[in-house]
Amino acid sequence: MKIFERVVKRNIMKHLIEQNLLNPGQHGFVPGRSTKTQLLQHYCDIFETLSEGTRIDTIFLDFAKAFDKVDHDILLQKVAKHKIKGKIGLWLQEFLNNRKYRVVANGEMSDVQDVLSGSGVPQGTVLAAVLFIIMISDVDENVKSSIVRLFADDTRISRKITSEEDKVLLQKDLNVIYDWANKNLMKFNENKFEQMSHGEAKNIKIEPYKTQSGNEIKIGETVRDLGVIANNNLLFREHIDNIVTSSKIMSGVLLRTFSTRQEEPMMRMFNSYIKSKLEYCSLVWSPWHQNEINKLERIQKNLLAKYMGWTN
Repeated sequence: MKIFERVVKRNIMKHLIEQNLLNPGQHGFVPGRSTKTQLLQHYCDIFETLSEGTRIDTIFLDFAKAFDKVDHDILLQKVAKHKIKGKIGLWLQEFLNNRKYRVVANGEMSDVQDVLSGSGVPQGTVLAAVLFIIMISDVDENVKSSIVRLFADDTRISRKITSEEDKVLLQKDLNVIYDWANKNLMKFNENKFEQMSHGEAKNIKIEPYKTQSGNEIKIGETVRDLGVIANNNLLFREHIDNIVTSSKIMSGVLLRTFSTRQEEPMMRMFNSYIKSKLEYCSLVWSPWHQNEINKLERIQKNLLAKYMGWTN
């Protein structure tokens, strides 16, 4: 079944790309795009705004259990809208409906049971991701003047602020997304909404925007954005300190757990557990201050030189 799903997914994705049906702001589960490309585009928006000497406001939205809230009827309508019809369209309908499950515990398997929930993309399946990006593809369809970027369900909306009117327009575009969520039976986790501003606009105060229920969105100087701790000063010092601390902890765990100091296994452990931390989205947060560069380089030197007796 997994192999068959992969074949279907590959051809659906090929169709979406060739027909230019993918949301250009969607970076999740799309070939050639990633968290890195999403963050790079976002920071290009920021640097462009700062070079113009003005301000950009960004609101980070959070869907509540997004993958579990997908309504099957609405999803199938969007599947057809993306020109996926015929036998594949019928197969996807059967794939979503009347699903069954079993539970295995202590080597014993339960009887077959019906999946009672009539919503959600099937978790753990190959097609879940592509079905979800089809579902959320039109989230910014009626957004008039703001920038919407997504990584799967992680959604942000930004706008340059040069006047009080711009703040009003950004709130209107936020309301458009709230209306989209109501129409598509999706819910937000408003407690996790965050707001951040970069740059300054003369005589324009930084004020909180409103959630769907009318509450004020929390304004912060720091936000965890796709695994990167971002600051409104764009220095990423907190992120770098976090990487250094977690890498030191992991180095200690590896050295206490494994007695070997042979080159090959140590390199494998370093690449898997530490190097991956040091390089994740490093194009975005790459340090320029020598002190921070030294902090990062010291992680590698300590593990590979001090504990293994290597010399530079």
